[in-house]
Amino acid sequence: MTKTSIVFFVTLVLSIAIVGCSKAPPEPSTPALSMAEADSQQALSPLLPVKWIEGTHYNVVADTPSEQKEIVEYFSFWCPACYRFETIANKMKPQLDSDVKFRKVHVNFMSFTTPEIQEQATKAMLVSRSLDMEELLNAAIFAHIHEQGKKIEGIADLKELFNSYDISTTDFENILNKTELAAAFTQNNDEIAQFKEYLKGVPNIIVNGKYQAKFSREMTEQDIVDLVNWLSQQQ
Repeated sequence: MTKTSIVFFVTLVLSIAIVGCSKAPPEPSTPALSMAEADSQQALSPLLPVKWIEGTHYNVVADTPSEQKEIVEYFSFWCPACYRFETIANKMKPQLDSDVKFRKVHVNFMSFTTPEIQEQATKAMLVSRSLDMEELLNAAIFAHIHEQGKKIEGIADLKELFNSYDISTTDFENILNKTELAAAFTQNNDEIAQFKEYLKGVPNIIVNGKYQAKFSREMTEQDIVDLVNWLSQQQ
């Protein structure tokens, strides 16, 4: 494949991931970038990461930042772009400063399935977080939907998926019924409500409770990582 072909292919794939999922039905899934493609993409970046511009690369969505430096990814397990964004998120985490926390908020307003099923998936994510298995089980749910082409039609499907990772139905239900999980679920949905006017689609990144990252088609994976990391250090 020629250099020109590689650039075209990488730009096309990343642009699909950057555009994200709106409330419309999903487009056909596109495979995530390979490491070789990502390296080629980084070398061709047209942006200077030190020159991020308000209104172009980020929006200010609150007056004051959160006390904790944090990156919050709003996402949906059903969203193909969120599935592809996992590659970027996994690349981002080890490059963040040690005082920056990365976490996810699962949304409930997408058109892929009902709000009730989406909220059951949110609870499953919180169960996995309680078990310190969130990354593993998030990947399993994404793979179940986007790689294996299987449906999640209720909490029973999620319990069965967790069972395959040696999490018994009893353990799942015990955690699900804890007061702490109910509080975490309420917090998840409160954070959706807090930034609802800015969440026109997912994946969507809010940094330090004040900045919303804006991604464009010409940005590489490393541009995205650099932008979000830079925002995490702003007050």
